[in-house]
Amino acid sequence: MANLSDNLLIWYKNNKRNLPWRRKKDLNNPYFIWLSEIMLQQTTVNTVVNYYKKFTNKWPTIKKLSKAKLDDVLFIWQGLGYYNRAINLHKCAKIICAKYNGEFPNSTKVLSSLPGIGKYTANAISSIAFDKKTIGIDVNVNRVISRVFNIDINDKKSIKTSSLKVLPEKNCGDFMQAIMDLGSTICKKSKIKCEICPIIKYCEFTKLKEKKYSYNLEKKKIQKKFLYIYLIEWQNKILFRKRKNTKLLNGFMEIPESDWYNSKFTSNKAKNMAPLKLDWSIVPGILKYKISNYKLEIRFLRGEIKKNFNIKYGRWIEKNRIKFLPLTTLTKKILHHLSLV
Repeated sequence: MANLSDNLLIWYKNNKRNLPWRRKKDLNNPYFIWLSEIMLQQTTVNTVVNYYKKFTNKWPTIKKLSKAKLDDVLFIWQGLGYYNRAINLHKCAKIICAKYNGEFPNSTKVLSSLPGIGKYTANAISSIAFDKKTIGIDVNVNRVISRVFNIDINDKKSIKTSSLKVLPEKNCGDFMQAIMDLGSTICKKSKIKCEICPIIKYCEFTKLKEKKYSYNLEKKKIQKKFLYIYLIEWQNKILFRKRKNTKLLNGFMEIPESDWYNSKFTSNKAKNMAPLKLDWSIVPGILKYKISNYKLEIRFLRGEIKKNFNIKYGRWIEKNRIKFLPLTTLTKKILHHLSLV
């Protein structure tokens, strides 16, 4: 196993991907490791790179991030998806600055207790930033270890035990990143490049190629949902509201909407559910959009207020100021459909 670790580390030294969070100064700073790991959750490396650069340019330290407004964080994050990550990132920054004087705790247990930092991220920070003898098991590490040791990919306990067996005494952070790179570039889900793998002679997978492997975890069932959007206008302004305490897109600004239903419903029903009693008209067209494990079918109603009055749950936004709001990709699509952006 020591030879496996040595071979992999030598390969990594000569072939590691050039990523902005792998600069020497970044690797020595838990803030950058934490930030990159949160961004990389359920998001590809190519997508994350530009967001990471924008984020670190605006908030180069965790103390600066802790003082940022959540709306500003969400504005920079928009388009990256899984927006609770940004909300937890902001919460976590505040806690670390208030409770730990801006210094990341090097305890995996303590890290795991912070908002948005699960077991994997805690281990990744401990390994890469503090060089502790531990390893975060993402989909790439999971796949590589399962193949090397011929373990069922869903047997998490055995994969964890086997991964610890091959951990070197030093350079644990490099070793973890090496396995991740190996899984991303060579030991891929499909189109596996066994012929150039640096640890091929230690791998059970190459000896058992005739065996049928299943590396697909059970896919989430896609649910179809139907809803109406309420475009409420007053003079040159549009009514927006902030999403609060929602599972999806929490904290972002949106145009008011109906509940999500499992089946189509009439515009009359939608009008009865509208947040205000107005002379509603139907906006032509249907917007179809996939988000997480939902397929949305969205219809639109437009209403105009003749004179201003207090809106309890929203605020008026000038049309030319909409682009400065923290908006999700879905809201941008809705605004485009309504010819507002």
